[in-house]
Amino acid sequence: MGKPAPAFRMDATAGWRASVMAHISGAGGALELAKIPASVVPLGSPSGSFGGLSTPVTIALGKAGEIYLLDRRTGTILIYDACSETFVPAACLPGTGGTAVPERDPAGLLVDCRGDLLVLDAGNRKVEIWSSADWRLRGAIGPFAWLEERLVRIKPKPELDPLTGVPTGASIFPEQAWAPAGMVLLPDGRIAISDRQNNLIHLFGARFSHLTSFDGATDGQAGLAAPTVMAADRHGFIYVVEDGEAAVAVIDKAGHIEQRVAVVDAVASRFERPALAVDEDGTIWISDRVSGDVCRVRRSCAGQCLPAERVRLTPAECALLAFDASGNAIFGDTRSPCLMRNDATRYEISGAYTSLTLDSGLTGCVWDRVEIDASTPFGTRLSIATATSHFDLMPAEVDALSDDQWTFTPVSGHSKGYFECSVRSRPGRFLWLRLTFEGDGAATPTVSSATLRWPRQTSAQHLPAVFSEGPESADFFARFIEIFDRARAGALDPLERLPAYFDPLATPTAERGEQGADFLDWLGGWIGLALDRNWTVERRRRLVAEAPTLFRIRGTVKGLKRHVALYTGTEPQAVEHFRLRRWLSLDEGRLGDTAALWGPEIVRRLQLDAYSEIGRFQLIDGGDPLTDPFDAFAHRATLYVPAGDGFADADLAALEAIIELAKPAHVEIDVRLMRPRFVIGCDLVLGINTVLGRHTMPARIDEAILGEEILLERPPRPFALNAGLRIGRDTILE
Repeated sequence: MGKPAPAFRMDATAGWRASVMAHISGAGGALELAKIPASVVPLGSPSGSFGGLSTPVTIALGKAGEIYLLDRRTGTILIYDACSETFVPAACLPGTGGTAVPERDPAGLLVDCRGDLLVLDAGNRKVEIWSSADWRLRGAIGPFAWLEERLVRIKPKPELDPLTGVPTGASIFPEQAWAPAGMVLLPDGRIAISDRQNNLIHLFGARFSHLTSFDGATDGQAGLAAPTVMAADRHGFIYVVEDGEAAVAVIDKAGHIEQRVAVVDAVASRFERPALAVDEDGTIWISDRVSGDVCRVRRSCAGQCLPAERVRLTPAECALLAFDASGNAIFGDTRSPCLMRNDATRYEISGAYTSLTLDSGLTGCVWDRVEIDASTPFGTRLSIATATSHFDLMPAEVDALSDDQWTFTPVSGHSKGYFECSVRSRPGRFLWLRLTFEGDGAATPTVSSATLRWPRQTSAQHLPAVFSEGPESADFFARFIEIFDRARAGALDPLERLPAYFDPLATPTAERGEQGADFLDWLGGWIGLALDRNWTVERRRRLVAEAPTLFRIRGTVKGLKRHVALYTGTEPQAVEHFRLRRWLSLDEGRLGDTAALWGPEIVRRLQLDAYSEIGRFQLIDGGDPLTDPFDAFAHRATLYVPAGDGFADADLAALEAIIELAKPAHVEIDVRLMRPRFVIGCDLVLGINTVLGRHTMPARIDEAILGEEILLERPPRPFALNAGLRIGRDTILE
């Protein structure tokens, strides 16, 4: 058997070495409380939330993000105040403020395309239009009656008491009167209102004029039956809940029922995510907190105003605020003061994880510490427990250990990240780790990794033995002195990492175009190498790492090519112009495109009576005319650099700066970017849609058609030498 490892790590990659996982799940790679099935909001809910795809009918969102709430119990319209984090009355509308109005039955809110608020009054069978600017009643839609296939405005009659003949306050509507039960704003600004009495959907324009009515019946689908609340998706399709039916009718833009669905997943992709989270019981969740503070001003005994006092309505650390259907704040308890929203997911209340036997291989091993990477949200708790033994125990024996045989350490606070604790169990070769998870059902602790380190090695062994007399004193002193050992190690850690700062491939550096500490520039400055922050990190690291080699060959063709290759990642080609000189001289000249005759045409220097034609000469104010043919090719070179499609102007400027740094000062370099032109791949196939220089037809008058594979002139016949023919004194070229 090999030597055991100095630490045991358990995570998704190394495995969890689990012996017991009671109500614990590790399916996602981390340990957490197991999920339990939660009640799913039905698609055809009477609240109009459509399984979380839309906001309920009692909540409306304004164009600027305002949150309006209708308290159906009191008939009050509330608006959310972000400063005080409370719902406050928006306006004193008829039937609000707790006054009793028998015929008024507010059943829904809607914000139209202008930002005005529409209130569906089911009791009076109309939709009121209120201005959100000054809360004045602008008008009303209805009441109507469906007569002769059209809507006709009606006026209800007051109900009289049969004994006294006094009006009771209620209204009497004819049998054909409509009964609005739901409304929805379509993407084009139109408003659809459901008529439960006549089983119809009525469409109104942006100015509330009646456009059309339909029942949605088709050859394969029956018409609507008692339609109530509605919703609309991003495409303008209308979803209607029929009273007593689990399935929801889906109506297309033409007014025909496309299908009836009962599962949320079947239509979830058609809806935009709601901007506000609302549970089926009416609980409203708001996460965009501002400050959580309001000011309270009180008077003294003399009646004078005291300085304003800050009053915090909810805990400052709470990320979510919860309100009931009437706009009242919902608070937690002392253990969990902040509420967590359950998004259709429930967890077990408690669970435990117990590891397999961890064998240190050392008799009487003193285990050091446990390190975990965990998250404990509000309302959850995590505890670490260890047990040791000199003998290996069976899983049943470990499970039968009493609580006093385990040493427990709770994870402090509501935290997320790294946590560690010392192992306080007695020395023993074998160890078992137990993690206890507790939650409130809405959230769960999560453990991403756990590491057990052994044996414990501290500086106590270098101190007098009197500090470690007795097993209990030795254990306490070792754990106590380890605090200072860790602090000293933390202070010396920068010195241990110092060599990495001198390594160009490991030193910290900022990304391209970002600000921050960049020690790569610092290293480059040591050796006189200037770097541009716009270069990629990989390029800059390569240049600094190769700088000593580049300085040894600086000023040479090899050094120039190596410097450019480090920047571009491809090998360039350099052509020195002095190698292009081909002079024709007696008995030594060779014919070719680089052959040149000695004369003033090489540099075209102005010379009277010899080379003075305007447009052909150039003024040269220096140099010896006798050496012009040599100077024209001296100290000049052309560098051919392969460049892809991503090579931009900024890269060209950086490349020129690199060349200027690497070349000799007296040498002129002409940079030529070689971009790919003929590329095989994509839609280019040799032999099918590509011809390489053969069987091309020259263009002829009255014969060739432009656009085909033609040439505008016949290509010249290539020059070729017959076998045995050699150019020399006995050969004449014509």
